[in-house]
Amino acid sequence: MTHKEHRQAMETALKSILVPDLRARGFRGSFPHFRRQTDDRVDFLSIQFKRSGGSFCVEIGQTGPDGLTEGPFRDRPVAKLDVTYLKDRLRLGSRPHEGISDHWYVFGPASYDPPAPMSDHDAIARDVVGHVAIDGEAWWDTHARTL
Repeated sequence: MTHKEHRQAMETALKSILVPDLRARGFRGSFPHFRRQTDDRVDFLSIQFKRSGGSFCVEIGQTGPDGLTEGPFRDRPVAKLDVTYLKDRLRLGSRPHEGISDHWYVFGPASYDPPAPMSDHDAIARDVVGHVAIDGEAWWDTHARTL
């Protein structure tokens, strides 16, 4: 499988498995940036593919209901915000309390590696859903109390 085919298969799996789960959780937006707005907060989730290919990360963040209230992006409307604008965020799959602040979901070879056989892209997408359900929801709920 080529690098491009791996990336296309991973995006297809995320769009068919993760995105419907996010919609059921109340998220809006389009791939790769999503947000869920409630009366007291806005939860964000973004998917970022590594430039060299073969892996991606999922970052989450949160603001109060009015978005950012200080800093250089305080005038940016909530609808135009995504995780990249937020200082306080979590990379899903990481374990900050264990000193592991980084996590990438690996789905294929990097562009500088030889082609590789097909990965189970659906299983990787389901893994992300599990991290959203457990780690993501817990993080958003905990941080909502500090807004």
